[in-house]
Amino acid sequence: MAESLITPDGPTALSAVSVLTLDHLDVFGYLASNSYIIPEIIDVERFHSALAKTLTLFPLYAARASCAEDGRGPWALVLPPRGIPVTVSVSDETQIVPVEAVVQKPLRFVPELNPREVVRNPTTPVAAILLTKFPNLGVTSIGITRWHPIGSDFVASCFIRTLSKFYIGVPDNEPAPVYKAVRAYLPAPNKTCLEGIDTYAVEAYYSARVWHPQLDPSQPGPANVRLNFRLSAAQTQQLRDAVHALGGENASFLSVQDCIVSLITIATNAADLSNPPIHSIDTILDVRGAGDIPATLAFNGFVFAPTDKVVATHADDYYAYALAVRQSIIRGRTPSFLAALADLQAARAAEGTNRGEIMDLASPPGRMLCNSTLRLDKAMRPDIHFGHPDKIKSYVATVPFVRHLKLARPNPRMKADGTWSSGLEDIEVTLYFQPLVRARFIEEINMRLRVLKVEGAAEWTGL
Repeated sequence: MAESLITPDGPTALSAVSVLTLDHLDVFGYLASNSYIIPEIIDVERFHSALAKTLTLFPLYAARASCAEDGRGPWALVLPPRGIPVTVSVSDETQIVPVEAVVQKPLRFVPELNPREVVRNPTTPVAAILLTKFPNLGVTSIGITRWHPIGSDFVASCFIRTLSKFYIGVPDNEPAPVYKAVRAYLPAPNKTCLEGIDTYAVEAYYSARVWHPQLDPSQPGPANVRLNFRLSAAQTQQLRDAVHALGGENASFLSVQDCIVSLITIATNAADLSNPPIHSIDTILDVRGAGDIPATLAFNGFVFAPTDKVVATHADDYYAYALAVRQSIIRGRTPSFLAALADLQAARAAEGTNRGEIMDLASPPGRMLCNSTLRLDKAMRPDIHFGHPDKIKSYVATVPFVRHLKLARPNPRMKADGTWSSGLEDIEVTLYFQPLVRARFIEEINMRLRVLKVEGAAEWTGL
């Protein structure tokens, strides 16, 4: 395998900055990985050149991190960029993923990084790229692993979109990221805004030095198993219409996502008889564009927006759950509430980091966490093609926790006539369950789609 260290090919968006201290809100001690399958054997020199141009706008991908002793805060990014390592390898494999789903666990053909080494070793890169050529398939995988504080899925999508444009020689007319913290655009926090709000999701941490209880191989019982299914655009609209109608003449606006979350919640309640019903749903909420926050803000730019405790009138009250999610999203983007929530999330992140802990993304009984990229996929993916519109498949890693719901747009697929379907109108659902619960959940979803008069069955993958 050959490795190169790529640096920006000119002045960067942060040329005047030597140290960029991270706001505690962006202190999120995870790695994130994505891979993009390009239907060609990539031109490495051309890729290097495009990457060097991209780094002028996204210099943090080539920066290094620093922190206090033993990983304690404050965390900072050190500039000028020292470079992002790009490794080129060749594989004779003929299968890239075991199951055709956007969410993969484990995600293969991505570079390995250690999040603790990133902050404790000033020479460790904060991002890396692995180019894997598959001569037998005529494709290349662009695998990217990044330290999460340098950017959320939004920033990662902007980065790969810009790289794609430079690779095919198209000028990138998108504005450069804004390298300021979310809280710089919010009013002074008022703690009374959080009175009566269950903020568990932003306050739960566990030691980074031990196994998470759900992943500890020494614990008895079977491991969590994944489940994927897809719903077409027509099915999701029928589901949305059915749930909205349950609200009566004065029903509030509900999005398709709200209604899918309500379906998943109620089916989980019915399938998982060993746990209490879900009463609270936390949404990982991108807050760009809320109030005065720039739409092109860098870093993470998200909070964990909780619902109020859902009081359902009966076990199948889809409307109550969907409405609670919609109201939590609206409230989460309200500047006064957002300021208080972001302040609390930042304070807990600072405390957790100094204790050697990371945020716990596993929901306890009675809660569910929703991580959706539906809007992001639809907005970004058409421009991420490296010269092959509607033919690029992308994959992302996840955490295998129960009641951690991942929503994404499925990858494009070739139809019988040889043309391609983008998949951007459909929705793919990924969850993890204990094995017995998984089997019951499948039955519940099939039954509930029929009851709600959604035409056709869900498309299950990997069963």
